[in-house]
Amino acid sequence: MLPSSENNVEEAWNYLENRFGVDRERMQEFRIVPNSGDYWLTSKQMETDLEVETYGFRLLRTTGRGLKPTTYALQFLDGRIEKNIVELDRDELLKLLKREEMISREMSEEGYVALEYDGRVVGCGFYKGEKVSSRVPKGRGNELAGVLED
Repeated sequence: MLPSSENNVEEAWNYLENRFGVDRERMQEFRIVPNSGDYWLTSKQMETDLEVETYGFRLLRTTGRGLKPTTYALQFLDGRIEKNIVELDRDELLKLLKREEMISREMSEEGYVALEYDGRVVGCGFYKGEKVSSRVPKGRGNELAGVLED
């Protein structure tokens, strides 16, 4: 049996593979590090003489609904995500970013999704009951909406 932290890391890798179709083989230069219930993505080459607070960036958070990918994580994984992608047009994206309304979609299962606009992943959403809502942080969503409206 794997030690607890290795089990946790395996859970994180399995989540990325099962939910988003991320091929672990294409991620060999990275490792997942558990930290206070969250998971961080780091380079396997982390040695430095510099004093650092954290290595890498937060990849997944542990929530009441299970694991949740961060917006940064989904943007970083863009091009490696094979499923649970919601393609949005400009108006749909603006409505989500401004939290004006949810977007209707039919998907096979409830859970977190990658929001894609113009061929690029822009953030995290949540699908439930044929509706997609934004999980992009409000401040970042407002900034992106401002750029799209200019």
